[in-house]
Amino acid sequence: MERLSYDYLRKHDPHQVQHNTGLPVKVLQIGEGNFMRGFLDWMIEHMNRQGLFNGSVAALQPTPHGRKLPDLHAQDNAYTVQLRGRLDGQTIDRADVVTSISASINPYEEWDRAVAAACEPALEILTSNTTEAGLVYQEEDWNRETSPLSFPGKTTQLLYERYLAFDGDPDKGLVLLPCELVERNGDVLKDIVLRKIEDWSLGEDFRRWVMECNEFCQTLVDRIVTGYPENIEEFEQKVGYEDRLFTVAEPYHLFVIEGGERVRRVLPLQDAGLNAVYGPVQDYAELKIRLLNAPHTMMFAPAFLYGVDTVYESMQNRHIRAFVEGAVNHAIKPVLPYNKEQKDPFAQGVLERFENPYQRHMLTDLGQNAVQKFGTRVQPLWEKWGSSDPENQYFALALAALLVYYQPQEKGQEKVQGHALGRNMPLRESEDVVNLMYDLWDGYNKGEHSAAGLVQSFLGDEADPVRLSLVSDYVDALLKNGAVSVLEQFHQDVKEEIQ
Repeated sequence: MERLSYDYLRKHDPHQVQHNTGLPVKVLQIGEGNFMRGFLDWMIEHMNRQGLFNGSVAALQPTPHGRKLPDLHAQDNAYTVQLRGRLDGQTIDRADVVTSISASINPYEEWDRAVAAACEPALEILTSNTTEAGLVYQEEDWNRETSPLSFPGKTTQLLYERYLAFDGDPDKGLVLLPCELVERNGDVLKDIVLRKIEDWSLGEDFRRWVMECNEFCQTLVDRIVTGYPENIEEFEQKVGYEDRLFTVAEPYHLFVIEGGERVRRVLPLQDAGLNAVYGPVQDYAELKIRLLNAPHTMMFAPAFLYGVDTVYESMQNRHIRAFVEGAVNHAIKPVLPYNKEQKDPFAQGVLERFENPYQRHMLTDLGQNAVQKFGTRVQPLWEKWGSSDPENQYFALALAALLVYYQPQEKGQEKVQGHALGRNMPLRESEDVVNLMYDLWDGYNKGEHSAAGLVQSFLGDEADPVRLSLVSDYVDALLKNGAVSVLEQFHQDVKEEIQ
């Protein structure tokens, strides 16, 4: 079977190559992973097919440990997005070949190429998806010859190179669209960039150009992208070629951008029939983060410890499903500042999306950077409840399961490996979090502290004692009795208390 590439497309679908070949780079994208390839790059493909955008993407690997670039290079940056699921009452199962990426760059080895992409005359957009953990300030040295490690550092340095290349031309500023699920993500990125300018003494003129000639937009992105399927042979038999970047996504998508007329002009998503909103992000963000992302973060660890692997499998299990539905209906919806007509349909739609039989949304993917996600997505909801409210138990079990999920392997194994009661998986967390978990569990295993001590050390001395006790009890129960027993008993106990 031939591998997907431009040579393959020229033989089998020459029009696919023609509509993207030679297009100028209009988008500089920090992040080349499944989500951006199945979301924004897919959208740009559709705009290009309709002659509405006429630009390509230069994708930068965001960390030194990326794995996608060799496959992107081998396939001339082409790949397939398989849309599978229900949308507007219709079943969709369609393969879209995407060729909107024209360059894929490792900035740690090819910084000159990254700078050249940032200085493309036609460039209009800088976008990113580096997870919540990527959109943070990090102190780092200034060196024009090498890539900064952090995403905001790269953004600052690339903007500076563009500023110098065009002598501060006000028309060469960019629209910045960070796609990290961080509240006011555009403002957060702008504030860190300004701090970097001060750190690196890049000058008041550059600072003014950044502030006045670049538009940092708040955004919200929504699409479940599960990435490379385990049953890849089935998909490749259907499409007739090999694709090591095959990406599966649900049909539903939403891109909310808080920006002015300039954003509509440079990124005409609505004109291409795509589900985009140009307007305030906050209402959409709160609903999406609290009713989609928070349940994901609350469910992944209890379900994984129970023994299932995907969101769909979780929803087919009556005990896990009861936990998820209870969390949504009893612990989350009541504290959201929207009326019933807004919350209920959105929540019901989310639960239906969780039940998409076509999606193999791995729980381990939801568990990436889970500590950071729990803090931003779940903790604000928990804080709205009084410590004696029975709804606390949903959050307490979710956190207890997360802590058990991070239980390391036996001493001597790499710290980046999680144990989770025998179900081994890689943990993608900051080094500080991995080291903290290793130390907490090492102390527990040596008998230096109990589950209560472990939880106390994690939550800190200011933790509410009632909540600390709840989490500790669930950690004990998960370790002694297992997640199956805990979840089977949980729903009945909490249901009685809430009623």
